[in-house]
Amino acid sequence: MWAIPAGTLTSSTRPRRLSAFVHETLARAHTVAVPFKIGEAVTGDDPFNGRREGVVAVKNGVFVGLQTAGQIFFYDYRQIRRLE
Repeated sequence: MWAIPAGTLTSSTRPRRLSAFVHETLARAHTVAVPFKIGEAVTGDDPFNGRREGVVAVKNGVFVGLQTAGQIFFYDYRQIRRLE
């Protein structure tokens, strides 16, 4: 089932594989496909940041940086809609 290289202890092999699995899973969770392109005009609506219209300037994980007149506000991508 598992190949254990010579010279390693079984107790040190399993945590390394578990931590690699957790690291890969978290990396995939942070690289969610945000459906907006940089430079696209959108509206962000959040109870804390308010409603703002602007252009997508930054995509970082699940957050989108919305650039308005001289400022960038960060929203969760689920709180952003395309302009109609």
